[in-house]
Amino acid sequence: MLTGILVGILFILIVSYGWHVHRAYSFFTRLNIPGPPPRFFFGNLLEILETKRLSLKIQEWTKKYGRIFGYFEGHTPILVVSDPDILQDIFIKSFSSFPSRRDFPFEDPQAKNVHLFTAHSLRWKRQRFVINPTFSSLKLKQMSPLINRCINSFMEKLAEQHRCDQPFDIYALFKRFTMDTIWSCGFGLDTDMQNNPNDPYLVQSQRMAIEENNVTPLIILFILIIELKWLWNGLHRFDSSIRYWLTNYLPITRRFISDDPATCPDLWGPVDPHIFYPERFATKRHPLAWIPFGAGPRNCVGMRFALLQIKELIVRLLKIYSIVDCGEQTHHSIDELKETFVIFPKNVIVRLQRRDETAR
Repeated sequence: MLTGILVGILFILIVSYGWHVHRAYSFFTRLNIPGPPPRFFFGNLLEILETKRLSLKIQEWTKKYGRIFGYFEGHTPILVVSDPDILQDIFIKSFSSFPSRRDFPFEDPQAKNVHLFTAHSLRWKRQRFVINPTFSSLKLKQMSPLINRCINSFMEKLAEQHRCDQPFDIYALFKRFTMDTIWSCGFGLDTDMQNNPNDPYLVQSQRMAIEENNVTPLIILFILIIELKWLWNGLHRFDSSIRYWLTNYLPITRRFISDDPATCPDLWGPVDPHIFYPERFATKRHPLAWIPFGAGPRNCVGMRFALLQIKELIVRLLKIYSIVDCGEQTHHSIDELKETFVIFPKNVIVRLQRRDETAR
């Protein structure tokens, strides 16, 4: 008798789950939204895991299904939007309908330690209001001497590497420089992390992985730096170069129901968006065609701070050194890109040559 009851309950649960899965996976079909067919239980997660790079899979699906399509992470429907007009509605005009990012698994949005990146509604609004003045023009001007002090330490480390005259991993130096700058400008701490890779502040920061958003544009810039030899006669080209790398190597931006791929050929003019062509930014385009830092009220609060670091460091470095291609060691860095919140390499092997030595 008891066995029959248990079998009946199990049968009802299986049927109920099957009905739930069928209804969940028909979500986009009912709305006439195209997308890759989901697999039972996993949705499209297995396809994403096979590529190891969500952004590449999103671009592949965008080419196949168009600027608006849907896929599934398990049973959860994800709508992908790359139409700039609709993105403008999502990020700006209808921000009140899309004010929050997705929750992380097992995350409590009401927990006391929820930070600006994941905070919702009034908590996010209060946190943003408090932190916004930190990145005003006046405060950034006051931070500039601190950034330059960190750059001086970074240049000393580069001088040591130049004296060795051997290929080295500049990625590790960039991570330490970035965190040194954040701790110095954000907390007023004079750390020794650029000289000491075991500095406790650096170790804790790497555990939190908060340095990747700022360091990645610098890293990618140096992977491709050899293409820039003809560019340094115009600051507007320098700015456009940074925009190009931010477009191609920062991650997709998420809201509750939106994902947008990094590039869309229709928005980037006649030149292939995968070709290094910074002049494309000289042409006025849709304001939502370039959003590596997001858009609208929830755009990256530290955008201007990150760009200030990048520009000051690159100018100081290229004033003294040229970046030398190390052949297969350098090229392997490009093939080994990884992706979390941002896209980054395992390492970046380069060699330095002083410009005054080149002149002789």
